[in-house]
Amino acid sequence: MPDQQDLLDLLQEINAVAKEETKTCPMPVGIYIHEGEGLYTRATLDKDRLLEVGMVSELLDKLLARLGALRTAQANWEEMVSVRDEARKIWNEESPAMYDLREELIDHMEFAYRNDEVLLEKLDTIKEGDSQADAIQDLANLAVLGKNNIEPMETINYDITKFDLAATTADRMASVLGNVNGHMYVDDERKLIRDKAYTLLKEVVDEIRNYGRFVFRKDARHVKAYSSKYQRERMIEYRKKKKQTSEND
Repeated sequence: MPDQQDLLDLLQEINAVAKEETKTCPMPVGIYIHEGEGLYTRATLDKDRLLEVGMVSELLDKLLARLGALRTAQANWEEMVSVRDEARKIWNEESPAMYDLREELIDHMEFAYRNDEVLLEKLDTIKEGDSQADAIQDLANLAVLGKNNIEPMETINYDITKFDLAATTADRMASVLGNVNGHMYVDDERKLIRDKAYTLLKEVVDEIRNYGRFVFRKDARHVKAYSSKYQRERMIEYRKKKKQTSEND
């Protein structure tokens, strides 16, 4: 796909953008890309006029390639966010049952092992910690402990298949929690690539807009094509609200 190839072709240049110079898009990225596409169309039509004041034609090629790169980088980021949101939904839906199973196992194992100090000490060790990750590890440890000491559990007529359930639940919920928390505390690579791709695109967009605003500086209607419609509308809305606030004071 062309957009994916644009990202691959520009990846070295994107990664070379210094972290401290990386910018974040001040509007929804999809809108910025849409405006960039409109700018490409407009500037292509005005190409001769723009070249007259020193713009190089390669700038339009750069604009097109960087639009494709950002489009793919944004899609990659949105895909990961979607996975994270789905994982958070699954966690919220399924974690109560996981906690209930953990408590059920502990209650029954404490009773079944009540006369075995060694096993009770192991249970006490398992119960230490109260994080989400701890709860998952507890299930895995309880499954192992229960399977290795099955007779006392059978004596109290406990459903020993729940040790298998505990093991599979621990595996599943560990994967879910990993998708929820995987990039929570570090800069996510996909987001960083997206922001760096935006930074590169912004350089070209700003440069072409500068040429356009100069060339058509005396044509108020035409020059609008070389500015952001989104930001103009936001500014109009801001001034409108500010005026209303002043009138109400």
